[in-house]
Amino acid sequence: MKAAGELNYKIYIDTSKIDEKEVKLVKESEGVVDVVGVKSGKIDITQSIKDLLLENNLKVSDISMFVPNPGPGSFTGLKMGVTISNVLNWVLKRKSLKELDYPEYGGDPNISESRRK
Repeated sequence: MKAAGELNYKIYIDTSKIDEKEVKLVKESEGVVDVVGVKSGKIDITQSIKDLLLENNLKVSDISMFVPNPGPGSFTGLKMGVTISNVLNWVLKRKSLKELDYPEYGGDPNISESRRK
């Protein structure tokens, strides 16, 4: 448990849109939440996390939780964001296997037949 007044960093991952992703680093202290940095657009999620950590002199172990946007949204995008969040939370022992997040697609995937024949 964090001591009173100690900083609590979280990274929010939003991959719900097809063409725009967002990674946001926030700092929480004594009930106050500040956005420290944001990367958005056509970005590489893992590289953006690394960049935010480097820009703020943080290590991945300084992050108390990785929080995905579970959806609804892009089928592939949600799978990607939730998976990245789950892997980091599990490896860092922030969540057990039973606590991991699942995407909420909001409907069936729109998958068409392959054009390759």
